[in-house]
Amino acid sequence: MDDLAVAVQNQGTLIGDGAAGTEFARQGFEARDIALLPVTQGQAVIDLHLEYLKAGARVLETHTFAANRSKFQQAGVGADVYAVNRKAAQSARYARDIFGDNAWILGAIGPLALPVASNVLRGIPSEEARDIYQEVVAGLLAGGVDGFIVETMSEMSTVAAAVSAIRAESSLPIVVNFAFSPEGTTLYGLTPEQAAEAAAGLPGGPPFLIGANCGTGPSLLLDAILRMAPIAERLKMGLAAFPNAGQPQWADGRVRYPASPQYVARLAQALKAAGSVLVGGCCGTGPDHIRALASAGPELMKPPSLHWLGRSLDESDSAEPKEWSVPSSRGVSEILAERGFVISVELDPPRGVNMRRLVEAAERMHRAGADLINVADSPMARVRLSASATCRIVQEKVPISTILHFTTRDRNLMGLQSDLLGAYSLGIKNVLCLTGDPPGLGDYAAATAVYDLDSIGLVKVTQALNQGVDAVGLKLGSPTAFETGVGLNPNAPSLAEERERFRRKLEAGANFVMTQPVYEVGQLLKFLEAFGPVAVPILVGVMPLVSLRQAQYLNNEVPGITVPAAILARMEHAGDGADGSQIGVELALEFLDQVKNIVQGVYLVPSFNRVIPLVPIIEHLRRRHRSSASIADQKTQRPSQVVSHNDPHMPLKDA
Repeated sequence: MDDLAVAVQNQGTLIGDGAAGTEFARQGFEARDIALLPVTQGQAVIDLHLEYLKAGARVLETHTFAANRSKFQQAGVGADVYAVNRKAAQSARYARDIFGDNAWILGAIGPLALPVASNVLRGIPSEEARDIYQEVVAGLLAGGVDGFIVETMSEMSTVAAAVSAIRAESSLPIVVNFAFSPEGTTLYGLTPEQAAEAAAGLPGGPPFLIGANCGTGPSLLLDAILRMAPIAERLKMGLAAFPNAGQPQWADGRVRYPASPQYVARLAQALKAAGSVLVGGCCGTGPDHIRALASAGPELMKPPSLHWLGRSLDESDSAEPKEWSVPSSRGVSEILAERGFVISVELDPPRGVNMRRLVEAAERMHRAGADLINVADSPMARVRLSASATCRIVQEKVPISTILHFTTRDRNLMGLQSDLLGAYSLGIKNVLCLTGDPPGLGDYAAATAVYDLDSIGLVKVTQALNQGVDAVGLKLGSPTAFETGVGLNPNAPSLAEERERFRRKLEAGANFVMTQPVYEVGQLLKFLEAFGPVAVPILVGVMPLVSLRQAQYLNNEVPGITVPAAILARMEHAGDGADGSQIGVELALEFLDQVKNIVQGVYLVPSFNRVIPLVPIIEHLRRRHRSSASIADQKTQRPSQVVSHNDPHMPLKDA
């Protein structure tokens, strides 16, 4: 999926979502409870995000407008700011995964309870304000946002504190929106022209987008956008507009907003004509308003057809049936013989049925030079689209092979064999045999795990199928030709136990190995030197780091992953404002250069399912391994296992 900046360049105006607070109030939530809904009523937040996505929104704001320490203290709320923001971002990502199509998530950052102190205003000291916002930014980044929106602002000191906190930790795009009154100024007297000019002096320079939200209805907000437009063009900023549904009125014991969805949509055309590249709604707007925006005409981006994977609804039912063919996956050994080095990338199946976003990511990885896409089997014991169906669709839509993760958790011996045969009939050749995460780790703690076999037994079953018989020796119509992978954890607490299990996997007939993510060559060498020569290809697991916080989380909280102190120090001393993703890519490339004579391939795991940072790694490896080399030309090979994570950085366990 393109990042937000590229999406705006390629697609023009994007549709944002509508209000959260007024929608939750309409649903009956008390005002004092709304800010904490991400941690108290998470499903309600997910449901609202889904409503906006279905209505046509392609940019979601996290439900974190008031989720800062200053606002919580003002309201007498005792809450963990980091946890609320992280959970809110995860909820938006969860909704996007269910929806399955492209969408971008902006971490919403609102004003503090008081303005930031300046030469003319009393308020919160700027350093304290920056610390308050850093808590918010940390949670939003941990939750996986694609950018930030600093909104409903009235004075520049608060904007500067928020932007400074963001840019100290991230280089993601920033949107800055001001709230203008009917008189045409903010609460503290800024005009649209003054706000736009002042943006040039923000930490790190002008933001990606500048604009207006809240304050007034579409007509008056349009005036503010028109006044900002020439300055924004000169400073190379885009424009964003999120109008209210008119000015609020008190009627029948509740606040009402008069502007209809159709009226807002008509004004959205004018906002687009004025140069707005992001148009959504603020107070009083709901899914109906966003649906009207998305249907407003060719000038605004419309939601893509949900039938893109199938035949057109206009296609004649009387057409001659086409011959059914199965796109077959190439085996790891065949790819290795041709390319000299195997590059695989993991992509998690969607939580719903829409495959568009995943297929576009697979296409991006193919263009960069990847050979294979790994598809996890309900990672973290959470329900997702069938891994075998996902592999088949990827192979249909993209000229790339796949590796099917296949666990023994959910199927008895009969079901395991039936599904393996089904996968093979769909053209899936590479299978990674795993035991699977226990259901208690996921959303279905009461679900019954089967575990008729472990991963070693599953390898034996695949080898039997390759001989044309089932697990009890009954003949099949024809043999399969699976290439069977197994997992390896060089960071295991008990290396002796891991070596014994690995030995048994190889004896069972494993054809290739994939490791847990490794961050230091010594970790891999220590295991392999103790184990001895390995006669099958090793694909080493690499999960490029994106921040110090992520590195600390992996090192301290994720079983099977160890991040050495030297790498933690590199991330820590990257410097204020440094892009952690770039440092992570550099570390990954250094590591891969060190292991180039030890392994025969790499298994890349994208953080937060963001594949773009993997492109320079893949391109570097492809340049280095241009010559064709046979497996016999390779040096001694060693093993590896697969990591699968929807919530970032959680590897798939292989019991």
